[in-house]
Amino acid sequence: MNGLVTSRLLTPQRALLLGLGLAVLSFVGPGQQAHAQEDPPQSIAGRVFNQTLEDGERIREPVADVVILVETETGEAISEAVTDVDGSYVVPVPEPGTFVVRIDETSLPEGVEVADDQKEGETVIVGANQRENRTFFLGDSSRDTKGKWELLPQTLANGLKLAMIIAITSLGLSLIFGTTGLSNFAHGEMVTFGALVAYFLNREIGWHLIPAAIVAVAVSALVGIGLETGLWRRLRNSKTSLTSMMIVSIGAALAARYLFLFFYGGTQEAYGQYTLQPDAVDIGPIALAPRSLWVMSLSALMIVGVALFLLRARFGKAIRAVSDNPDLASSSGIDTDRVILIVWALGGALAGLGGVFYGLEFNVKWDMGFTLLLLMFAAITLGGLGNPFGALVGSLVVGIFVELWTWVVPNANDLKTVGALIALIVILLVRPNGLLGSRERIG
Repeated sequence: MNGLVTSRLLTPQRALLLGLGLAVLSFVGPGQQAHAQEDPPQSIAGRVFNQTLEDGERIREPVADVVILVETETGEAISEAVTDVDGSYVVPVPEPGTFVVRIDETSLPEGVEVADDQKEGETVIVGANQRENRTFFLGDSSRDTKGKWELLPQTLANGLKLAMIIAITSLGLSLIFGTTGLSNFAHGEMVTFGALVAYFLNREIGWHLIPAAIVAVAVSALVGIGLETGLWRRLRNSKTSLTSMMIVSIGAALAARYLFLFFYGGTQEAYGQYTLQPDAVDIGPIALAPRSLWVMSLSALMIVGVALFLLRARFGKAIRAVSDNPDLASSSGIDTDRVILIVWALGGALAGLGGVFYGLEFNVKWDMGFTLLLLMFAAITLGGLGNPFGALVGSLVVGIFVELWTWVVPNANDLKTVGALIALIVILLVRPNGLLGSRERIG
């Protein structure tokens, strides 16, 4: 009786409506804030710290009342700002472009100097509706001049950080493909959705980021359930071809992406906590912000948890069985529809969590999931289509090669994905089925 009452209270259709309702709320709040701003939508922000060494430990303290100047590349003054008690500043710029941001040395306290490597200022490229961050350090320079090989460990660490986020998001995409055969191009928008829900709860409602992230993951799982029961299952039952379903997913992705743009706006925003962490944790030649270490650690724990679930849990074994052979699994008594529903819930939750992690590291933006989509597909293709463990291996290769490309070709941030795609092509030439893929017998 209790099960009957529960099923009537939360039917799949109501779960879909609940998820969509929360989605609309999450879009309307940030969108209204974006339209209420009077300053130009693009700006340069950051903090100013005085850096000293005490007993071999690096101490950083914020410096107030420092004038920050923004100029064109030819030296023409654009605007300026003064740091507050936290050393923070925000300088609006009238239009997108390339600017030089520097400290007015006449405004510095007595006995304090700009670090040598920042005396000439920092060149900043500001895109439309974007906020770029630049931090200044006074006293001794915080950045030693390093050779190319000395930068390699840090590059690999950055690549591993990106790889962990790609792995979290691509796991769900791989599981969905393995159980249904669907190449879901709307999975990137699930990543964006999770980040936006967390942003709305964090910045608009005022929740701390941790509970906001937990709720965002839960809502993403509900939306995954709603999409499966309200759309994909019906298309499967009506014998819609996988090609047609893939085209539907492309249309859904485009619709969701531009709904995000309409309601949220084109700005690039940060969460309220853990964004500015100037004190990096030094691990040998590697320096990572505390939030990055937490993101990597939590991602690793989540990956291990999913792997144990697939290997040990009853439903995990059922997912693997359906992935290997849906017809045989169904004839063996496995409820394939229920298994696929669990996969969509798990895929939505993982996408939402990956979106929060990506937003924490790289800020929240309306098309952030689309940016990750190519890397996710590259990861699951490289590892072996439909193989979740292959997706993990492929994510490691893709994430590291993305960052390695910037090490091989300096100042080529716009071409970061080239390295991953080159690795994808080379590996598929040697192993056409992917690193962990297996040959399939046809006929």
